[in-house]
Formats: sequence, C-alpha cells, structure tokens
Amino acid sequence: MTKIEKIEVYTVRITYQEPIRISLGVSATNDEVIVKIRDDEGYEGWGEGSPSLKILGETAGTMVSASDVIGPLLIGQDPEMLNYNLKLVYEAIKGNTAVKAAYDMALYDLYTKRLKIPLHKFLGGSRDRVEVDHTIGIVKIQEAEKKAKLLVKEGFKRIKLKVGSEDDIDRVRAIRKVVGKETKMFIDANQAWSPDKAVRLIKRLEPYEIELVEQPVKAWDLSGMAFVRKKVDTPIMADESVHDAIDAMRVVKAEAADFINIKLMKCGGIREATRIADISEAAGIRNIVGCMLEGGISITAGVHFSCSTENVTFTDLDSDIGLIDNFVKNGPAVKEGYRIIPKGIGLGNLRIDKRRLKKVRVYTKLRTFSTF
Repeated sequence: MTKIEKIEVYTVRITYQEPIRISLGVSATNDEVIVKIRDDEGYEGWGEGSPSLKILGETAGTMVSASDVIGPLLIGQDPEMLNYNLKLVYEAIKGNTAVKAAYDMALYDLYTKRLKIPLHKFLGGSRDRVEVDHTIGIVKIQEAEKKAKLLVKEGFKRIKLKVGSEDDIDRVRAIRKVVGKETKMFIDANQAWSPDKAVRLIKRLEPYEIELVEQPVKAWDLSGMAFVRKKVDTPIMADESVHDAIDAMRVVKAEAADFINIKLMKCGGIREATRIADISEAAGIRNIVGCMLEGGISITAGVHFSCSTENVTFTDLDSDIGLIDNFVKNGPAVKEGYRIIPKGIGLGNLRIDKRRLKKVRVYTKLRTFSTF
C-alpha cells in the first residue's frame, strides 16, 4: 500500500503593493503557512493557509502549533483514502480552519496528481475559467477613482468597494460615475453597521446601482441581517456569518441572505466548501468564492473549486494580484476579468519559489493524541 511518508510545513511572508484597508483594520503583510505532503512514490501535494486574527482567531504561530496535532496523524495513511484523510484533519482539533484548509488542499492536490487529473475536473468540472472582481479598499475619493479607471481598462467587469461609514457614499457615487453603468459594482461593510443604519445607508446607495451588499451587520446577528434584507431592494450577502455548512443552514432558516460568500480559510477547505455550496443551491441562494489575504496556492485552489461548482456566480479571488512578489508562478491567469485554470494535473503546474519558504516543521512518524 502506498503511504504518506513525509509532511513539511513552511511559513512565508507576503507583502502587498499597498496596505489593504477595510472597516476591521489595515493589513500590509501577512504570514502564510504552507503544507507539503509527500507519499512514498514521490507525488507531492501543496496547500496554503492564511491566518486572520479578527475573523478566524488564528496566527501563523497558532497554525503551526495546530499542525503539530494534525500532521502526524496523516503519516502512514494511504493518500488515495481521501475522505478518510480529510476526516482525520477535520476531527483532529476544534476550529483552526485556516491550517485545516492548508492540509485539505494539499491532500486534494496529492490525490488528483496521483489520478493525473486537474482538481476542478475531479470535483465535477463546470468550466475552465470564472469571473473575478477586484477590490478597492477604503481610500480617498481621488485614489479610488484612479483605481477604478485602471481596473476597467484592465478588463475587470465587476468592482468590489470596501465601506464602513456614511463618508463612503460620496466615494460610491464618484466611482459609479467613473466606471459607467456597464461595470457591476458591489459593496462590503465587513460588519460595520447596525441593522437600522444598514437600511438607511443602503437605501441612500441604491441609486448608484450597487449589485449587492456584503455582510452589512455583525456576523452573529442573523435576525438583524434578515431585517435588512426585507427592508431594502438590494440583495444581501453573508460572509463572516458563514464559516461552515451548519452556519449556512442557519442563514437559510433565518432567510437572512441572497448570497453566501464561501472562503476556504473560513470553512477549512474544499470538503466543507462543497457542502456549503450544496446547501446554498438547494435553498436557492447563490454563492461567490472569496479570499482572505492568500497567496497563489490557496487562490489556485479557490479557482479550481469555483470552476467545479455551477452555483458560484463569480469570485472575489484577487488577493494575490496585489502582491509585490508572489512566491507562486504559473497560477490562474487573469484575462478580461476572468481567472483561468492553470495547465497541469492537481492544482496545476505551479512553480513555487522554495527560497522564500522557511521550514518550521517536518513530520515523518505517526503520532496520535487523546480524543479529548
């Protein structure tokens, strides 16, 4: 029987061309955790986890510590027992979804490389490219106008605007004027508003033809989000409110959203993302696939998942586009507002700059932990 014989864990710091400012704070860099799983026939699978303190409660340090629980469980396992291995990852430790996502995508990459098939085709295959938006953070009006003009010129058909206060109304108005009526535009409040304030501000923004409003209220306030949805004409999207399939069912029951934003970091990877998409589709709720602050490995996995799932309307997989020096080459290209599946089996023929990676863990021996 073929076995998983070695797992290596790395960290890598990624830096953005300019700080990303949202209502929850500002990020200029992020420390990613990279997982490589190798079997005894030489096949390798790669995964990436992107921590977020305020949304996931994780740092690179906590991810590495959680990896000490997850990684050794996989040593000696059959890489072709995908569902069993994924169950080991998901049940090894509570929470810690970003590091679980790294292991999840590495296992999928390894499995599909062994099958010699691209990941999106293994997952069912719906298309080979998917529309992507580009995000403009909370910046001054003139800077936002300049960015919007450039994005339209580059072929993006949809723009996402981060918002958080009444001052943003002027910025939305200005950008709509710049991009014209053909470019779709939606806003993301990242939980910034109370339900009453959300209704008031959304109604003031509706004349500027915003496509939808993402997470207008606190993540826990599903009744508040349902209230907003009933009071405005613009569709509402849940993001931070949905981490896993159980959360998705709660949103459905509360009639709180028209869209659900699936993020691999929030849900723990492709396995749980598929469940959220299935629940959403059954309930008549559309999906987009978003990202945290990932680099190229995780973004590639997100594109594969999106291209396998027809219920995904478009994606918000743009974080790697704004990196100063992406450590991954040959990932999903961006062309005329679409991300295109890279060539090759598994995640594709990714070229990872191993010189940028700092090795922090190596697992070669099976080790189990107490159930409790």
